[in-house]
Amino acid sequence: DVIPLDGGRDYRLRKFAGRKTWFVVADGDGSRALADAFADLTGGAEGKPAEIAVLGRKLAVPRAAKEVAWFHFDELCARPLGPADFLGLCRAFHTIIVEGIPVMDRNRRNEAKRFTIFIDTLYEAHGNLIATAAAPPEALYPRGDGSFEFQRTASRLSEMQSADYIAGRRG
Repeated sequence: DVIPLDGGRDYRLRKFAGRKTWFVVADGDGSRALADAFADLTGGAEGKPAEIAVLGRKLAVPRAAKEVAWFHFDELCARPLGPADFLGLCRAFHTIIVEGIPVMDRNRRNEAKRFTIFIDTLYEAHGNLIATAAAPPEALYPRGDGSFEFQRTASRLSEMQSADYIAGRRG
């Protein structure tokens, strides 16, 4: 006899309640906070490289375990990834950790646009984000072509840290 025990709730996600999810690190090193979050969410599992299929090709995930993926900003936003890639990630992982989000200017406009698409996709999927960044969301892309549009991304990043958003997260 098979008795389904899936209650539809991932209790690992309860660990988000009261947890800080956005870390501003001036020296670029917030690895300890991210490592602690990864360990909590995966039950201490060792993260290993993985791949997911997106539109008939493979998308490399540098570190993953138990529906949690960990990327450096450049691995997500300095590569030619688009909405389908980000949607594939959101379907495969309930939480995405992003390390090293820089302050961007017009020289990193492409990265800022990809980051915006990534955040929009994650937000719409009601996914979880834990990140380290060089600044708070509203200061990530202060001026340059596209900075006005980036304000919506900053607003979403702030909302994704709110208690209401966290309480309603996927899982």
